[in-house]
Amino acid sequence: MIPTVMLAAALAVSPAATPAKAHKPCNDRVVAWIKEVGFKGKHVRVAWAIAQRESNGNPHESTWPDLGLMQLNAPSWQHTKYWPNNVYDPVQNLRAVKLMVRDMGWQPWGLRVHRGHVTYDFSSYGGWSSWQHQNWIVAPFERYYNQFPKACR
Repeated sequence: MIPTVMLAAALAVSPAATPAKAHKPCNDRVVAWIKEVGFKGKHVRVAWAIAQRESNGNPHESTWPDLGLMQLNAPSWQHTKYWPNNVYDPVQNLRAVKLMVRDMGWQPWGLRVHRGHVTYDFSSYGGWSSWQHQNWIVAPFERYYNQFPKACR
């Protein structure tokens, strides 16, 4: 017979005695669109942060000449293979972005992702001041990157 104290101690360390934490589902629609087009790993979080920075996650955002979820620049991309049939459809918008990232990385959004690390690439923003780089690209991206939903990680 096992003494009651020893039995209680054994049950306390038993895996069955501690309930598993329930995993919260990722209910973010922007993350769902990003994953639907095939972004994986660190690129999901980067794409989400850019979508928040550019349009607050609004696929119908229209700040001419930048349009849609990822604010594709019409004069730069409209007559190229990257322009979607419907720039306001978030999945089409993100498919176009996926092609761009495949071909040139995140450079059109001022970023570079290499081996899971994010750095900045301002080569498309040559006429901008360091204040503009910091306040319009770096600070908003980092704020949203850090706000990526925990349930979606």
